[in-house]
Amino acid sequence: MEGWIEFVDLEDDERLRTDIETMQPNERAFRYWAAGVGPAYLEGAFRRASSRAADGSARLDPSLSPLRQRAVLDPFEVDAMGEGLLAAQLRALDLDRIRDIALAYELVPPNMAAFATRAELIVEILATVSRARREPAEL
Repeated sequence: MEGWIEFVDLEDDERLRTDIETMQPNERAFRYWAAGVGPAYLEGAFRRASSRAADGSARLDPSLSPLRQRAVLDPFEVDAMGEGLLAAQLRALDLDRIRDIALAYELVPPNMAAFATRAELIVEILATVSRARREPAEL
């Protein structure tokens, strides 16, 4: 499931849309991501959408995303299969695969993913997925 942000000028009915802002495995994960979007992120998204409209850039084909192709498991699906399974599967992976998962599902900020240890990433992934499970997004 991919998501972007669209800004609508209600007076002129003009629209500005960002490129893909997130790719999530399911609606629950998408709603979790959307709930965390704040004013600073929206300001940046508006700048990106304005820039995109000004230069006429094309939308990225999500099938070409290197992160999506490299992620080897969906942490939300694995977590739903049973307690402890996600932790066990993450512990079986190397740092690069864990980093790919964390980035592909936006479970940690990119700067953390770049410098965190394998153990730190596992802890953050487990905590983020656990929070999403306990606090499902409201409709």
